Amino acid sequence: MMRKLFVLLWALATFAAAHAQAQSPAVSPGDINAAGELRMLSQRLAKSYVQLGLEVLPAAALDQLQDSILRFELGLERMQALTVAVPSAGPAVGRLRSDWSALRTVVAEPADRTRALLASQHSLAVLDGAERLVAALADAAGGGDARRIGEVGRLRMLSQRVVKAYMLYSWGADTAASHREMEAAADEFGRGLAAVAALPGTTADVRAELAEISLQWEWLRTALSVEGAGSYRLVVAEAAESILAATDRLVRLHEPPQSR
Repeated sequence: MMRKLFVLLWALATFAAAHAQAQSPAVSPGDINAAGELRMLSQRLAKSYVQLGLEVLPAAALDQLQDSILRFELGLERMQALTVAVPSAGPAVGRLRSDWSALRTVVAEPADRTRALLASQHSLAVLDGAERLVAALADAAGGGDARRIGEVGRLRMLSQRVVKAYMLYSWGADTAASHREMEAAADEFGRGLAAVAALPGTTADVRAELAEISLQWEWLRTALSVEGAGSYRLVVAEAAESILAATDRLVRLHEPPQSR
């Protein structure tokens, strides 16, 4: 009798553990958000480095650069730990670590036009690795929330990439390529904003945040279009931080309530 009871209790415990594991996926919305933040930090770091070279808000740019390095490395360690539960993310994390090391080496030296352009090139390699990581984690999560957070989170990255390209362009660093990157990132931001606004189940808080971002974006887009106005570098740099803060709030509004 006791043996049967023991077997029954063991079976119940095993079922409960398996059920709990099924209810707690290896990849959480917070993990997707953290991976998506690495995309943004790659471009924020490069943008801040270019700003330092241009001496546009240099104290703030240095703070942003150091903050980006710290946050990226913390996020990278989180992603490395996650590969234990999600082995499919391992190759993306390995590549990301290698590309990140190359970018860090470049920005350790004082910025000039040549090194700023090199930093941008390395930042795009890091961005590509982070995109692959987000995709791998979204596949592992297998849910709509993960993909939605990934899509909304791209706006954070684009807010930094477009300004990084603008700064390079205004500095005369490979002007044709920098201008193409700026225009492409700006167009993608506009399309992304419209796509997020069209997502089903949008709340009043999300709509309010989207309206604020749209206003800020139109103002920034106007500043980006002014040719040869070096004084607009300051305006654009400040606008980038405002839009980044707003898009970060937007991402968090799309996280499931239990994961915030």
